[in-house]
Order: sequence, then C-alpha cells, then structure tokens
Amino acid sequence: MKQIKLLLLLMTTLSMLIAGCANPSLPDKNVPAPTNTDVSVSTESEPTDADFPGITDSERLDTGVSEPEELIISVEYATDELINKYDAVEEFEEAGFQKIIFTTNLAVKNFRFIEINSQEEDGNIEFYESKVLYSLDEFLPDKPFVVTWMEQGAIPHRGVAFDDESGTTRHFYLSMSGEDGSVLLVEFP
Repeated sequence: MKQIKLLLLLMTTLSMLIAGCANPSLPDKNVPAPTNTDVSVSTESEPTDADFPGITDSERLDTGVSEPEELIISVEYATDELINKYDAVEEFEEAGFQKIIFTTNLAVKNFRFIEINSQEEDGNIEFYESKVLYSLDEFLPDKPFVVTWMEQGAIPHRGVAFDDESGTTRHFYLSMSGEDGSVLLVEFP
C-alpha cells in the first residue's frame, strides 16, 4: 500500500513538473504583459431581510443603506511605471528576479507574505503555511506591497495570508497561469 501511495505521489509530482516546464517562469518580452489577477474575497455575508426588518431591497437602496463593499486583493507583475503611481510602497526582497505587486481596495489586517510547504495526505497534496517571511499590521489601498519573487517549479512555495473582517485567517498561494503567464492567487484551506 505504501508503494502504491509513493508511486501515486511520484506520478503526481512528475506531471506537475512537466506542466511547470511547459510554462516558463519569465514572461516573453514580445508578448504584452498579462493583466492583473484579482481575487475577490467576500468578508461579509449578503444582507438578508432579517438584517433590515420591514424594508424591501428597493427601499433599502432608496434610503441609502448599502451593501458592504467586497474586498478585492490583486496581484500582477510590477513595472516601474506601476510602482511610481503610488506615493509609497511596502517592499520585501528575497532571491528572485521578478517583482510582483499586491494591491487591495480595502484595508486588511495582519497581512503576511508566507512560505508554503506541502504534504501528501490520503492521496492528496495539501498545502500549509510554514513560515511568515514578511508581515504588515495593516495592508492599505494607497500603499501596495511589492515582492521580488521567483516561481520555482509547479508546486507553490509562496503565498499570502490575512485575517478577514470576521477574524478568519485566509490563505492563498502564488501560481502562474498556464494560459498567459500571469500571476494568480489561489485560495487553500
């Protein structure tokens, strides 16, 4: 049974490595830069009639009571032109050659750039936060976070985590799109 699990893990890893080889880490200079990747993170539930007793949806809109804004965290390749749009940025440099920039539309508490590890459990590869590389008490819309980063194969090794408005910690790993090479954020438990 252990041999079958080991063989399955090796086959999965090999297929991920082959897929990673098909997607180069550096974007082609002749191809236009990919668009940014937004991750919408709903931090509050949709309002219900119980939240506004006796008021219909149209009456709520007429009275100025609005739904909470949805949190959006974006990541894209950072250019000097993009970075220079901001008065200040928070920056973390590690071994790497590609700068990426994270932006948010709402303030986020306890934002962390993290190292991710994985383990095989019940035939599945599971990711987990192993180390905080850089942290911000508050990640603000007017002060993006810039990281020097390098994709290392098909298995994610870096990501971000933060506490949403309800106090729940959310984790996302960084990946690269196989379609256009853009940077992606993918949520994991």
